[in-house]
Amino acid sequence: MPPRILDGQRCLQIWQCTGHSKSPGFSTSSTSYAQIPPESPQFIQVPRLIQPKQPFPVYLKGVLPTPRRIFPRQKRGEIRKASPEYLAAVTPEPLEDKTTRSDDEFVSWKARQSELRRRNLREGLTELNQRKYEIGRRTSMIRAANSRHREKLLYAPERKDVRLTNPSVLSTQRPIKHHAIPDPTRTARLAVKSQNVADMAAMREENRRNALHTLYVNAGDFITTGKHLDGVIDRAFDDNSQFRGDSGDGVNIWNLGYPETVQELLRKVNRSGRQTALDSAEGNESVTRDRMRKISEELTGGKMLEER
Repeated sequence: MPPRILDGQRCLQIWQCTGHSKSPGFSTSSTSYAQIPPESPQFIQVPRLIQPKQPFPVYLKGVLPTPRRIFPRQKRGEIRKASPEYLAAVTPEPLEDKTTRSDDEFVSWKARQSELRRRNLREGLTELNQRKYEIGRRTSMIRAANSRHREKLLYAPERKDVRLTNPSVLSTQRPIKHHAIPDPTRTARLAVKSQNVADMAAMREENRRNALHTLYVNAGDFITTGKHLDGVIDRAFDDNSQFRGDSGDGVNIWNLGYPETVQELLRKVNRSGRQTALDSAEGNESVTRDRMRKISEELTGGKMLEER
């Protein structure tokens, strides 16, 4: 019977077999960490998890602005931005060449810097314009290729393997592809819809004509001059004769009494309730007048002037 191995000996053998030569966690006396300074985060060895942490997306603060269009859409009569005329206008040459002045080195240096900026602007605009047209050309080619591929797949005939493995269906019972469903009443429906459209257009034209005629009839009360405006203001604020009642002159419209209620208007139209001597003498003249005016408007097709 072999000798029994104790737990401590088994742990020691496993430790030796694995070849683990590093010092245990939280130890700072190992020779492999002798070169790590104390201010380093790796100065104290912290045991790490075997399973890695889930990576989270890095949140960047702020919002990037929308890139400015260097070459906007060209308007009619506008010079193209990368044309020689535009480059000559934005980078004019100096009247005097100061790059080779020996008496003033600072002025010569500034002249050379100006020339460098002009050259960089010309080259930059030219290369950006070439890049724009190249990107547009490649994009157009890719779109055209995708469109051709889509049309090819859309109108491609049925494959032979699909046709041979399909269930037995008569060709006359299959739906016709890329054809409209027959509609025997199409002509009649189109005629009805055309007539409806014509009726709606005629009704809109009639409403517009009535609105213009009503505007013309009511234009007599419009204030068009300063003298007319002064007269309306004086009559509204200074003329108290319009507020004169049975009891005497008044200063506002309330001197004429309270306005008529809906019930009183209905009694006047229906000739019901208590009536005064004036109402009995007047009879149905006002109602008949309004009805005759409405009948005249329907017959003439226009707005009639109301009595003032």
